[in-house]
Amino acid sequence: MAYQAKSALEIQLDVLGALMLRDIRTRFGGTMWGYAVAVGWPCAHILVITSFYALRHIPAPIGDSIVLFAVSGLSPYIILNYMSRKMMEGPLMNKQLIYFPQVKFFDVVMSRALVEVCTSSLSIALVFAIAACSGASVVPRDPFAFCESMLLALGFATSMGFMNVFISQIFQPWMIGVIVPVLILYFTSGAFIVTESMPAVIYEYVQWNPLMHIVKICRSSFYPGYGSDASMLYVLMVSGALALVGLLGIRFVVPRFLN
Repeated sequence: MAYQAKSALEIQLDVLGALMLRDIRTRFGGTMWGYAVAVGWPCAHILVITSFYALRHIPAPIGDSIVLFAVSGLSPYIILNYMSRKMMEGPLMNKQLIYFPQVKFFDVVMSRALVEVCTSSLSIALVFAIAACSGASVVPRDPFAFCESMLLALGFATSMGFMNVFISQIFQPWMIGVIVPVLILYFTSGAFIVTESMPAVIYEYVQWNPLMHIVKICRSSFYPGYGSDASMLYVLMVSGALALVGLLGIRFVVPRFLN
């Protein structure tokens, strides 16, 4: 039987698959328990904040369940926070792999992005499963809007990750400095409050926050009539712009700093 050479796409997929497996094994000890910690850590982040609200008997600004209110608002933020940061750390932790001729810098970035998409998806599924076990009604009334919000969160987080990789490769202090814009996005997203309750002057500026729109779309799937002013198009435009700038920077600018 004649040997058929692999196409460029097949080779690329093999490289990505190998990098993903290596990333999981080296970061998580090569065991299911190590990866379980990676999935459970973002989940614990949400549950700690939610438990604080529940134990303090803080009334829910919308609906009658503070657990559902907290989980529906914090989930998009957790996806953004962990994905964008872990993607930025990927090239630094796997820098030695770039010296292999088959491995490109972009391969390292994409493999980490794919691993983080899977990890974040599992974390959010676990969060809602635990919330359901606690008695909260976590079945969305509009499943399409909920799926839409999670995909938007993953897309926005990935685009932020590309941008963070680009900036951190040419400006190392960004590895720490990125905390500032992420916290600004968090505190103005409505993750733990209702943004409509803010003064009109502040709310006018808060609407520029893409994460706020994602949170509103997520909550609209549980609270009918809420979030009618959320714009999916705006989130897609911002995500597309960030991804474009980040990818162009990774392709044309970063290689000059690696050489």
